[in-house]
Amino acid sequence: MPAQALTTTVPPFQKLVLFSGNVMRSSVAGRTKAVNKKGNAELLDAINDTLRTSLGNPTSQSYRYCNDESLLEVPDLRFESRILPEDRNDVEVTAKLFILDQNETDSHIDQALEHLRRLLGVEYIDNFILSIGSATCTAPLTQAWKRLETLHQKDTLGKLGVAELTEEQLEKILSDDAITVKPSVNQINVSQCCNMPSSMISLAKKHGVELLHNGDRSDILDTATLSKILQEHNVIDTQGTVAPRWVLKYHVFVRCRSIVRDKGYIVVGDTQSS
Repeated sequence: MPAQALTTTVPPFQKLVLFSGNVMRSSVAGRTKAVNKKGNAELLDAINDTLRTSLGNPTSQSYRYCNDESLLEVPDLRFESRILPEDRNDVEVTAKLFILDQNETDSHIDQALEHLRRLLGVEYIDNFILSIGSATCTAPLTQAWKRLETLHQKDTLGKLGVAELTEEQLEKILSDDAITVKPSVNQINVSQCCNMPSSMISLAKKHGVELLHNGDRSDILDTATLSKILQEHNVIDTQGTVAPRWVLKYHVFVRCRSIVRDKGYIVVGDTQSS
C-alpha cells in the first residue's frame, strides 16, 4: 500500500527508513572535514541534516507514513538521485552494506538493494561490499554471502567484496567449495594498516583479493546513538529507542573523470529491542 504524505506531527511508528540524500551537495560535505570522515561522523551529520531539513518545519515536513506497516519514511527531497537510463553506462554505482542485526541477513540484503535501486532508478549495482560486524561465528557471514552470490549470478550485483574480515574468516570463505563467487576485495580499517600480518597479505595475494584501507567503523551506528538523535529531533520521546538494523552507504562515480557525483546513506531501524 502506498505511504501517505503527512504534514502534521510525526505519528508513532515501529519501522523507520531514512534516506540522507546526496551529502556531496548538502552542508554535510563541508561540515564533515576529511579528518573526521573516518568512523561514523559523516553518517551522523547526514542523519541530523536530513531530519532537520525534512522534519524541522512543521508546515513543510516531507516524511511519509504507511499505517498498515507502522512505517515512517524520511526522504531528503532536496536533491534528485535518480540516474537517467542514457547516463547509466557513464557512471559506476558502489554500495557498502553494514549489517548490524545478524538474525535476518537475507532480508536485510534484499531490503537494502530494493531501497537503493528504487532511489537511484537502476537495476544493477557495479560493486557491493558486505560488512557484517565483529561476528565471532562465521555462520551469518556464510549465509549472507550465499545470498550475495545468488544476486551476482542473477546479474543484480557485479564485483563483490567484504570488510573487516579476519584472516581466519577470509580463509574460510575462500576455501569453501560450496561458494563459487569469491570476494575480490577485503576492506581493512585504516587504524589496522600498520599491523596487517604478512600471512593476511600472502593469503590475499594467493587468491587475488585486494586489501583496501578504509576509515569506516564496522559498528557504524548503534541503538543509543540513533535513539539520541531521534529524540533530539522529537521523532521519538525521551524514553523511546530505535535499533538500527542496517546502514547502506553508496557512491555514484563518473567513470571517465573518477569523481563522486552522488554519495549518501540509507538507514533502517525499528522500535523492537535489539
